[in-house]
Amino acid sequence: MFKKRPSLMRLGFDAIGSIAVIKSPIGIKINDEKKLAKEIIVKNKNIKTVLKKIGKTSGAERVFKVKWIAGEKTSLALHKENGINLLVDIKKVFFTPRLANERLRIYNAVHKNESVLDMFAGVGPYSILIAKKAKKVVSVDINREAIKLLEKNIVANKINNIEPICGDALKVVPKIKSSFDRIIMNFPLDSYRFLKAAVDVAAKDAVIHLYTFIKAGDDQKTAVTSAIETAKSKIGKSVLIKEAAVNRAGEVAPYVLRICIDIKIHKTASNHNKVSNLVR
Repeated sequence: MFKKRPSLMRLGFDAIGSIAVIKSPIGIKINDEKKLAKEIIVKNKNIKTVLKKIGKTSGAERVFKVKWIAGEKTSLALHKENGINLLVDIKKVFFTPRLANERLRIYNAVHKNESVLDMFAGVGPYSILIAKKAKKVVSVDINREAIKLLEKNIVANKINNIEPICGDALKVVPKIKSSFDRIIMNFPLDSYRFLKAAVDVAAKDAVIHLYTFIKAGDDQKTAVTSAIETAKSKIGKSVLIKEAAVNRAGEVAPYVLRICIDIKIHKTASNHNKVSNLVR
């Protein structure tokens, strides 16, 4: 049977402003890859540059390597979503457009006069959107380049209620002399490690949005239950978990899902953890 050459396959891509980020099929030839990249530019008027993602996202700064394939030689893009503008340097910071709907979901859950902590803020896709409704947002990130771009994005979007802080959340968050009604933990690679620090600065009745990865498949329900139990064990017995609702936030690789556990807590000195699992 005739098998399609990689050069005849269409390349899917993530659009970040005027930049398309592709992940090429295994075995594709360089010339074929360039042809397909140029085709993306021709067929998509908003795309001016095509970059290729190399390897996995890793490290505390969550940066993945990219290689220029076609178009303008830049990694800086102005991305627009949910009514806000975000300056993003793909070579220096982590950003995915695939969470646009998820970010809007969190925004819709925020109440006026809330104080919000964004523990892994990046260039501000959660922080800036939420700041339009919340009373105050504290945005932490270990990546200095991300904080620089966040500061520019704060000005560009005319926001005046965000406090950006550059540093390791484990060291920075305990020094913050405030409590928060809502805490966003978008670091699925290692979010559990920071959960106790989040609980320590949470208000008496707070909501924590913890992102993590699970394996998809027949045992998905078991994976979800395991994720909730892990969160429960990290929080500790002096905090009542009123509810833990799981929301799916997209597939990041074959058989790997990103989920957000929305944890409603109540701080008390004597109660043991109780959890009600609602899987949506």
